Amino acid sequence: MVDMAKEVKKAFGTHYIAGLCQVTRHTVARWIAEGKLPSFVTGGGQRRVWAKDVAAFLKEHNIPIPPELLAACGLKVLIVDDEPSVRRLVSRVLQKGYPEAEIHEAGNGFEAGHKTMTVMPALILLDVRLPGIDGMQVCRAIRSDEKLRGVRILAMSGYNIPAYREEALAAGADDFIGKPFSAVDLMRKLDILMGPGVDGGRRSEHR
Repeated sequence: MVDMAKEVKKAFGTHYIAGLCQVTRHTVARWIAEGKLPSFVTGGGQRRVWAKDVAAFLKEHNIPIPPELLAACGLKVLIVDDEPSVRRLVSRVLQKGYPEAEIHEAGNGFEAGHKTMTVMPALILLDVRLPGIDGMQVCRAIRSDEKLRGVRILAMSGYNIPAYREEALAAGADDFIGKPFSAVDLMRKLDILMGPGVDGGRRSEHR
């Protein structure tokens, strides 16, 4: 039997959703009435939307998903780097900052493409220089797929120079971090990237 008292913590009200989308509660209610946001009514008569449905809606409209929502619905992250030591470092940082995250790894571009389609992560940490299919190609492929447009991409490279940053951003990455990096620097990047107030220039208008 489902414990509704516990499960309701994984659901959110119209006020919270309105704040994320920067619209009024009336607009959220209209989305619900139009079937764009599946919802349910609690025993106390409150309208709620499951965390996974809120996250899916935000991804569809390219709106950043805040950490508390990711934690509620289970954040899926893909770490792509051909160096196991880098993957281990990033994984440790993620486990500390996002303990509920479901972490996946890939060691090359081909594997990255396959896991992106099967896992459907909300966040990808992507080394831009990979053997075979490089990270730039992977990034462009992700951005060309309509189903993946809400995925956040943090590009990583040992070549920490403006030209590489510009190339990564042009390929579709949301941000760039040079290697080696500290756990603090990486977490700062992730907090900004996944925070509710940052749109990376790609937030859609749907008010």
